Amino acid sequence: MVLRTLLAIALTGALSGAGYGWGGQARDKKSDVPEGFEIYLKAPEATVIKAVQFVVEGDTIQGTWIYDTDKTVSGAVSETSSAYYGEYQGKGHVFYKVLHNALAPRHFKDAADVGTLTVRYVVEGVQPNKTRVQIDAAFVEDGNKKVHASDTTVETSEFADIQSHIVQIQKEEQQTAELTQRRKMLVETREAKKERSDELARLNESETSLTSLRQKVDELHHKIEVRVKSDPVDLKAAPFSKAAKLASLPGHSELLVEIITDYWYGVETVEGHRGWVRQDQVEPLP
Repeated sequence: MVLRTLLAIALTGALSGAGYGWGGQARDKKSDVPEGFEIYLKAPEATVIKAVQFVVEGDTIQGTWIYDTDKTVSGAVSETSSAYYGEYQGKGHVFYKVLHNALAPRHFKDAADVGTLTVRYVVEGVQPNKTRVQIDAAFVEDGNKKVHASDTTVETSEFADIQSHIVQIQKEEQQTAELTQRRKMLVETREAKKERSDELARLNESETSLTSLRQKVDELHHKIEVRVKSDPVDLKAAPFSKAAKLASLPGHSELLVEIITDYWYGVETVEGHRGWVRQDQVEPLP
């Protein structure tokens, strides 16, 4: 409990400026069961679930390792249930990441044999913009089924990974909101163009006014429209290189940008298909 209290104090100070709240309630547990980690986040449940799914689908477990020469551990898989934790009866959504055939992973007390390392994540929305996250980790030896308690290094390290994804998701949501606003401006400009054209037809206004309006529309088009470079590219189902291919886009295909991430665009084709392409595969319209 001393270690958990110190971690709570440290995390509260580190996260107070980022909109995170620490949940300090102690939970009764058996002496051989890891204490785990619990925190309340000022974020919607859907956002937190999305971040947790990113972490669970990765093959790395943070905060532990097998050999001292390599300070990382990989090969973990996402699973829908846990032999150790059993069926989850609580509130919220539960996720598991499991590493089988782990040999004495670090930060699990007295671990000295081959076994299964399980990380459990529970996400529960308690208010529209407040979500509880609980992370537990346990190492169970395959032979004698002995349970080794975590010192919470794994749980807090996994949370740090989740936190980084939440920040990225919120950044992408902000960029998407800005892009939506620009799309709205484009629609409004198109409507204004039509109204202006009608007015010009009726009043025969000067060509200078019409040219200025067209330039404004072209500038807005260039902000949210791109085209595929000379080579065909794959339209992906998600912003990952290994994501499923939805279609092959010919060179110079025009696309409407709907979502911006650091490396990918969420786009819509002329035919109305949606998917993802890498930013380096497209270029602005000429």
